[in-house]
Amino acid sequence: MIGKVKIGKSFGGICHYVFSEDKQAEVLAAEGVRGTSAERMAADFNAQRELNPALGRAVMHVALAWPAEEKALSNDQMTELARAYLKEMKVDAQNTQWALVRHRDQAHPHAHLLVNRVDNDGATVSDQHNYRNSMEACRKLEKQYGLVSAQEVSQDNHRAQREELPARAAAKLYVQDALSRHLPHATSTEELTEAMQRDGIGVQATYQKGQLQAVVFEHEGLHLKGSELGRAYSGNNLAKTTEAQRDQVQQQRAELSTAGQQYGQHRLELDLEAFGREYGAQKQQAEREQAEKAQKQAQERTSPQQTPKPPKPTIERGGGYGIGD
Repeated sequence: MIGKVKIGKSFGGICHYVFSEDKQAEVLAAEGVRGTSAERMAADFNAQRELNPALGRAVMHVALAWPAEEKALSNDQMTELARAYLKEMKVDAQNTQWALVRHRDQAHPHAHLLVNRVDNDGATVSDQHNYRNSMEACRKLEKQYGLVSAQEVSQDNHRAQREELPARAAAKLYVQDALSRHLPHATSTEELTEAMQRDGIGVQATYQKGQLQAVVFEHEGLHLKGSELGRAYSGNNLAKTTEAQRDQVQQQRAELSTAGQQYGQHRLELDLEAFGREYGAQKQQAEREQAEKAQKQAQERTSPQQTPKPPKPTIERGGGYGIGD
């Protein structure tokens, strides 16, 4: 499952796109908006938008897609997944407008989820960390619903492509794939180098006055310049990218660390609470047993003591002395 999030300004534009005739569009769900036409849906979205006119980018558009292996995905299943996705993205599906429109113009199942970032109370629906949150939501829902992993399918397709390509082209595709995965999470070229090396890719960097100027990647004996892989992967642009995203990545790491600490603290509190309940129950049980024992001892002390009667003497009959003894 893949969820590509885009934040935009025009409800009219996106509504007309999702209703395009060549897309074989089908409205699966509509909350707070009419699904009969692009014009009516856009008008409903824009009417609520007026509750918060200062929010310029009020459109959240999510392109949801599943691998071709999930072609049997029904409309009801797709709608359920869309609702679950909204929940994972911290969007209250009951308190804001949204619509789900399925397209059937491609081999793989896919749909478009439109969300008004102005909720029913006029508050703003957050768009922070959409890329990371969407990726985590999709991975979680794949496991929860037993879906085919889009990530694994993509890797398998890339692997198959590399096997059919000449050696240099295959190496180029492999390095590009690694860069696309590691670059968004790197705060420096050194971090990127370490991540690439874990994938078996060597990195040769050239610096001038402490600044990265050129980079060459090595894989299976082949050397590839960064600029050969794409403009974004030249030495100069890699340095600019890691520097520009440093604060955001560090903030994300801090948030994850804080969340982990809060989770650990929460678990500790739960464990302590459970221990307290168990200890309290054991203490109450011990106190009850002690009270019952004391009560029994008290009863024994107050009850009258009966002196046992001595046994009655018995007279043996038929005995005595005979004459002549």
